[in-house]
Amino acid sequence: MARRLALLLLALLTLAPAAARRVLFHPGRGRECAPEGRGAPPRGWVGCATDPGPRRGLSGREARLAGAPIDLDRATAEDLAGVPGLSARLAAAVVADREERGPFRSVDDLARVRGIGPARLARARPWLRAGAEGSPGNPRALSGGS
Repeated sequence: MARRLALLLLALLTLAPAAARRVLFHPGRGRECAPEGRGAPPRGWVGCATDPGPRRGLSGREARLAGAPIDLDRATAEDLAGVPGLSARLAAAVVADREERGPFRSVDDLARVRGIGPARLARARPWLRAGAEGSPGNPRALSGGS
């Protein structure tokens, strides 16, 4: 019994430093704000509306990294290829369809692209928005390209 108790104590003492680091040195939460592009390329950055510098829309890559939805009407094939449920081939097909038939009015219009069915659309929907679904003053609106 004493041996088991000593082993348990040793295990707890081994884990204690990691637990203490998590509690004591846990970095505070960052600023809570909607991501917004700031600054002029090539020295642009993603910040908040209160940050200094000229405003700009987020690129598709920045929106993906920030967790913001990607605008179907402005995204490149490279931007769309990173969306769950869309492959590089389907992303290229979305861009080709947009150039041929015009902008998407809603994310549901994505179903008009061959190869995108209800399951694939449901998987991609949280990561996408169409121009008509976002407000024009939305700081999460995207600029073209990445």
